[in-house]
Amino acid sequence: MKNSIGQICDSASNLPDNLVKEFGILKIPFYITFDDVNFYRHNIDISDEEFFKRMEKNPKKIPKTAAPNINDWYERYEKSYKNGNKDIIVTTISPQLSGSFQNANIAKKQFLEKYKDSNIEVINSKSCTCGQAALEISIAKMIKNNFKYETVVKKAKETLNTMNTLFSVKTLKYMKEGGRIGGATAFLGKIINIKPIAEFVEGEVKAVKAVRGRKNSLNTMTKIALSRIKEPKNLIICTREALCKNDENYIIELLKESFDDIKIYSGTLGAVIGAHSGPGSIGIGFVECAI
Repeated sequence: MKNSIGQICDSASNLPDNLVKEFGILKIPFYITFDDVNFYRHNIDISDEEFFKRMEKNPKKIPKTAAPNINDWYERYEKSYKNGNKDIIVTTISPQLSGSFQNANIAKKQFLEKYKDSNIEVINSKSCTCGQAALEISIAKMIKNNFKYETVVKKAKETLNTMNTLFSVKTLKYMKEGGRIGGATAFLGKIINIKPIAEFVEGEVKAVKAVRGRKNSLNTMTKIALSRIKEPKNLIICTREALCKNDENYIIELLKESFDDIKIYSGTLGAVIGAHSGPGSIGIGFVECAI
């Protein structure tokens, strides 16, 4: 029997296509531009690999992203509704990072004025990329297991309290250009090869630790992630990488040394976040959800 709960997310989490298809999730693309004139739909008009290679070839051109607009969200709500889903759960990137959450809520208000028998819950992930993806996978699993709509919403919000999204970048240049860190910090990182480990706390980037060297940053980030896992049996963990697959494989092996039978949802970081972190960025995100 088809579950009547629809799931929609923006593309900031960059859920792999196989999971989107498996769980019947509707994904809304962000827009990407390198020149403020030509806009590309994320993973429709431009792939992540093409995006990052273009960044490498044109290091002086800092790309920008734009959130799905109100009409984009409204159309997805309507599509989900017409697919038989009167109850809809939405997840977005943190509103501190994008207008996606705001646009989703404006579209929700407009949609419910017409479709009064529908319910839409828009959940602020307070994060992005791998942490957001872990949350969305937990929601998808609950829907697949036929949890009631109210239960899924309640548990998803509780799951937010267990979310961790850690990441490290190869260069601080893109975070500086995007206003995520101060110029002095970026200059310092360039001079002494600092590879900062950061995380998202309540939707904002916070420094966790500064270490020297790439491998040291990978080891330290993984160690921090492992130290925060309380209930491995409830764990949903994701990794994300931007043109550094070997580094991702390395941290996956480190994670598996502690949890032999753990399932890790790996994937590309995605252009939405990659525009602000650059090639070589890598992250670990997880939630603990008893399902």
